[in-house]
Amino acid sequence: MKPSATGRKRVRRVIILVAVVLAIFFSLQGFLSTLIAPFSAPLVAGASWISDTAFWWRESGTLTPEALQDLYDDRVELAIDRLELEKLKEENELLRQELRFIERSGAKEVAAQVLAKSVSHSVSRFLIDVGAKQGIQLGSAVVSGEGVYVGKVIELNGHSATVSALTDPTHSLAVSLLNESRTIGVANGTVGDLLQIDFIPTDQAIQENDLVVTSGLEALVPSGLLVGVVNTVEQQMGSPFQQAIVEPLSDIRRLSLVLVLIPPDPLP
Repeated sequence: MKPSATGRKRVRRVIILVAVVLAIFFSLQGFLSTLIAPFSAPLVAGASWISDTAFWWRESGTLTPEALQDLYDDRVELAIDRLELEKLKEENELLRQELRFIERSGAKEVAAQVLAKSVSHSVSRFLIDVGAKQGIQLGSAVVSGEGVYVGKVIELNGHSATVSALTDPTHSLAVSLLNESRTIGVANGTVGDLLQIDFIPTDQAIQENDLVVTSGLEALVPSGLLVGVVNTVEQQMGSPFQQAIVEPLSDIRRLSLVLVLIPPDPLP
């Protein structure tokens, strides 16, 4: 039996109405998404809170104090595992950098772990777990990463040593500019995290962003170790010298592993 003309018209109207409604919906979808976006995060957070609360209400009757304590212990163990994993990743990257420096420079070195640090405006030193028994000497250079100068040994024991960081106010270091053999002056630690180079001859070309490296004048500090970047250069009126402020490339607050460089033939 075929549908009547009236029935067919009714079906067509329904189809047209549905099509119009869908068209309006899809055209407003972007607008609606933008409209409710500010409320979506609170709604999701609220739903999560309701879910967690419902879980604890549901489970509170079955969880024993011992089981609850086990859950808390598991959470602490997971956090510790995550911390250890991040620490291992950081140490592995440091070791890879130091290995590249060793291969490139051919230097002899002793790997050391930082045991303790003393960092303030008036002091910048740290303790390492190697000493005279491992061939370390007073004045031995300490580096990190791919040859970044950190400081030098100032106190020595059998299996430990104290390192003065280059930012320590008592620290001094002969330096030159990258790719130059001429020593431009002595970099001294300041009260803060910067270095200061005084008495630079006025005929020495030096400018902001120049790289400063060790000059090699000190027996136990080889040349070419990265020290820092020139921040500012100043010259007093009528003075025959310049002064440079240098931002160091190392920060002992972030160090956990270092390399202590030792000479091929130990000094007497």
